[in-house]
Amino acid sequence: MDVVGASFYGINIDSLNNPDQPIERYLKRIFSGNGTFSQAMSSMAPTVAKWLGLEFFDTESTAYLDALTDRILRERKHNNKYTNSRRTDFVQLMIDSEKSNRDLGYNSSSDIDPTPEEESQTGGQPKGTLTYGELIAHGMSLFVAGYDTASSTMIHSIFYLSTNMDCQTRLFEELSTCNEFTNDTTMYLKYLNAVIHETLRLAPPLTLYHRVCRQDYKLGDTGIIIPKGTNVEIFPYALHRDPDYWPNPDDFIPDRWFEPTHTPYAYIPFGGGPRVCLGQRFAMNEMRMCLAKLFSKYEFTLAQPPGLIYGYNV
Repeated sequence: MDVVGASFYGINIDSLNNPDQPIERYLKRIFSGNGTFSQAMSSMAPTVAKWLGLEFFDTESTAYLDALTDRILRERKHNNKYTNSRRTDFVQLMIDSEKSNRDLGYNSSSDIDPTPEEESQTGGQPKGTLTYGELIAHGMSLFVAGYDTASSTMIHSIFYLSTNMDCQTRLFEELSTCNEFTNDTTMYLKYLNAVIHETLRLAPPLTLYHRVCRQDYKLGDTGIIIPKGTNVEIFPYALHRDPDYWPNPDDFIPDRWFEPTHTPYAYIPFGGGPRVCLGQRFAMNEMRMCLAKLFSKYEFTLAQPPGLIYGYNV
């Protein structure tokens, strides 16, 4: 979360030292188990969910994140009036893509107040590709999408490498050949990338993807027709462990990524198509850098053998 805040929004969240600060607290509420029923109903029966007054996310949390994103955008736009320098982060990219020049009183693409002549020439018509409301929605989605996704993958990577010490040794040997870890150098570390992809295959950060069929679709040679407008739920965990696509699907085998033979959509940790995760490359860079730094300096082992602990708390 700290990385997302600093890289996308230019703010210091410092959640490690302040775990109870509002952003962290509200994001935890969104991803808590309390909203499982509402989320399931909103995905599988949106009409029923609307009738019951159910929301996919906790409404108080989304209201806070909406207001926070709005404040960040307004403060950045205000500050841009008085300086020629611009931060190259996601906030500025969103501002540059705004349609309306009337929400905050000036043309967001030029970061200065419009003159009366410019107002009369444009007639207040949209100039960009996003409305201000869309900026708020995209901003909030990044907070939600960036929370606990890359970190959970890195935690799973540490677990799998701790249970497969031969793989951890190979990774250390590869990292030892690299003099400096940068986005450019880690991109070409084959075994590091294979470890990340194999972790994402076995433990995808998202449990399902929701799509709506845009036209009647025949499912291969099955003769099954998916009608237009049908809600489609895709479960990457099941797809990633399908033995039809993956030999020994439950085993951690990074080598399978050196010469992959699976079909492209048998592996979708970031989704696919037009709605693929927009933070995919950022997340991969983040995971490569963090894992490279960790495994080049430390050896990880399990504190106790893996297994299930049965019982209950009173």
